[in-house]
Amino acid sequence: MRVHYILYIIAPHELTIDSIEGITSICYNENAMKARYRRRRNYRRRRSLSASNWGPVLAFLATVLGVAGAVALLIFVGLPKLLPLVGIDFRAPFAPTPTAAPTPRPTATPNPMDGFDAAEAETEVVFDASSNYRWFGDPYMFGGRMVFSAGKLVDSKAELIDLYFYEPGARAATKADIALQHAHFMYPKFNARWLVYLDAELNGGGALMALDLADPAAEPVLIKEVYTGQPEPMLDGDCVAWTERTGTRMDKLFVCDLNSLETTVVHMFSNNSYGQSLPCFYGGTLIWADVDSSGSGDAEDTSVIYSMTMGSPSISTYSAGVYVHDPETNGVYTAWLDAHHAPETGLYYSKAGGRPVKIASGVVEFGMADSFIAYCRDEAIYAYRFDNGQTYRISAEYEKTQFLGVSDSCVIWMDVTSRERDIIKFSRLP
Repeated sequence: MRVHYILYIIAPHELTIDSIEGITSICYNENAMKARYRRRRNYRRRRSLSASNWGPVLAFLATVLGVAGAVALLIFVGLPKLLPLVGIDFRAPFAPTPTAAPTPRPTATPNPMDGFDAAEAETEVVFDASSNYRWFGDPYMFGGRMVFSAGKLVDSKAELIDLYFYEPGARAATKADIALQHAHFMYPKFNARWLVYLDAELNGGGALMALDLADPAAEPVLIKEVYTGQPEPMLDGDCVAWTERTGTRMDKLFVCDLNSLETTVVHMFSNNSYGQSLPCFYGGTLIWADVDSSGSGDAEDTSVIYSMTMGSPSISTYSAGVYVHDPETNGVYTAWLDAHHAPETGLYYSKAGGRPVKIASGVVEFGMADSFIAYCRDEAIYAYRFDNGQTYRISAEYEKTQFLGVSDSCVIWMDVTSRERDIIKFSRLP
C-alpha cells in the first residue's frame, strides 16, 4: 500500500486555530495509516492441511483405511452371521480352527442293581421248628412277612399239614391255629385283611377257604368246594379269583367277594388248553388268556389277553400275536410265556398294550414286581429290570434252584442243590 503525503503550505499570516487543527488532523490520519500498514505487514495467513503437499496423500490413506475397515467388517462379522442363515458354511480368514474335543460323558445315574451281590442278598428261611419239617411249599410274602406250608411224613405220605407266618427280621415263625379238613395246605396267600388257601385232597379236589385276619375270633369260611384239580387262588383286596375245571371239557374263571362270599363266573373256557392258564389279579384288574375269537389265524396258536376291572362291565383285549400262557400284570407291564413250560419256552412282556418284547428263551417259570420280571432258566434265577433292560443273576453261582414266585418285591426259590430237605430262599431286590 502506498501512502501519499500532501504538503500544505500556509503562510504565517494565515495561521489560525482552524488551520492548525486541520494540520493536526492530517498528521494524525497519516500516523494512523502508517500504523495500520505496519500491522498488515506483520500478519501471516494460516495455511490449511489440504492446501499443503501432504493433503492428497493423507486423503488417499484415509480412503484406503475406510474401505479396508468396511471390507474387514463384512468378512469377519457380516458374512459369518449371514451365510449360515441360507445354509452356507463360512469361516472367516485367519479365524482359529476349532479343535476337536470329545464330548464329556455324562455321569450315569447308578442303577439300584449295579452293586447287587447275589450271595449277600439271599436269605434262607430258618426258624426254631424248621428242623422238624422236611418239606416246605408255596411261600408268599406281604408287608415284609411270609406265609408257607410245612410238611411231614404222615402214613408214609408227604403232607403239608401246618401253616406258618414267618418274620424274616426276627427269623421267627408262628404256626397258624387252623385245622385242616382234608390232607394239606396249598397256595396260601394273604394281605392286610384276608388269608386264603386251598385245603386240598392228595388226589385233587378240596375246599377253597378264607380267614378274616382282622377278627381274632374268626374261623375259616368256605369259599367253594372243589371237586377236581387243585386251583390256585389269586387274592386282591377283598376279592379272590381262580380257574377251576367244572366238566370234562369245561373250565370256568370265578371271582368271589370275600365280604359277601358271592361268587361270579367271569369267563368260560370250552374245549381248549387255556383253562390250564393261570389268571392274574392285581390292583383291581383281572387278566386271563384265551383264543383269538376274531377268526384270524389258528385259534390255538394266536392268543388274546383279556382284561377286566372290578366294578366295570367292559372287557378289553390285547392281541399278543403269539400263544399266551400264564399272563401276569403289574398295572403297567404285562408278561406271559409262549408255551406250557416247554424247554424252549419264551418269556415276553408288553408295556401298556404296546409291541411285545422277548426277554429270554428256555424259561420254566416267572413272576412280576413293579420294577422287574424274575424267571428261572437252566436252574438259575434271573431278574430283568424294566428301567434299563438289563438282566441280573439273582441266585448264587453253582446253586441249583426251583422258582417259587415273586411277591412283595421279593424273589423266592427253593435251593435244590441238595435234596435232603427243602430249603426256601428269597432275595429282596432294590
